[in-house]
Amino acid sequence: MRLIKKLILPFTSHKYLLYQLTQREIKARYKQSFIGYAWVMLNPLAQMMVYTFVFSVVFRFPTGGIPYPVFLFAALLPWTTLQVTLNTATQSLVSNAILLKKVWFPREIIPYSVVISKMIDFVFSSFVFFGLMLFYQVPLSKTTLLFIPLFLIQVVLMTGMSFFLSTFNLFYRDIQYLTNLLLMVWMYMTPVVYPMSLVPDRFIFIYKLNPMVGLIEGYRAALFSLPFEPSLIFQSLFVSIFIFITGYFTFKKSEKVFADIV
Repeated sequence: MRLIKKLILPFTSHKYLLYQLTQREIKARYKQSFIGYAWVMLNPLAQMMVYTFVFSVVFRFPTGGIPYPVFLFAALLPWTTLQVTLNTATQSLVSNAILLKKVWFPREIIPYSVVISKMIDFVFSSFVFFGLMLFYQVPLSKTTLLFIPLFLIQVVLMTGMSFFLSTFNLFYRDIQYLTNLLLMVWMYMTPVVYPMSLVPDRFIFIYKLNPMVGLIEGYRAALFSLPFEPSLIFQSLFVSIFIFITGYFTFKKSEKVFADIV
């Protein structure tokens, strides 16, 4: 109960600051750009077009009859959200150095504001995905709404990793460069551009330890009424909760020296 009170404190006692930081994060990213917030939708759309050409024209991955752009975007959209969230969160404490030195507030508000702003980006980008489904005449399934609890599991995962990365990057600035490298490797170890059926059986057990595998498979199963393993979803849930809790305590243990280190 005490832990729950600590977790919700930024959303109650400091909700105005959380709102301001989230709003600033949304506005600052595309400030003075020509098309502004439209980049939120154009970035994943451009990636989808490149991957579609490479993996449906050149390599021709099997998708079970689902148009490849739709099959890809169902995974690329949440993956891009994770990628952008972690890249931004890694540098979030360093970017708010002045605030950390001058004002006291629960420091977790900073990574929270990053995660919330990227969730808003995700919502707007989703319109592109549903436009693709309409264009390719892919009907919505009865299980489509399961996408929401799956994405909430991903939010827990992203928040926990944001705690870790923002903390470590404050002490070791190389973490921001390492994060980019690890995210690139992680993407190709996750069935984003290819179906999980292509993974050799001898590697499948280790492969499924990746929490994003269960989530990506779950997204496609929910959207396209495909069979999936409930155990894989629960595994992703438990791993995400573990990362969140350990990340939170690592963050809180270190926050007393943030102002000195930054």
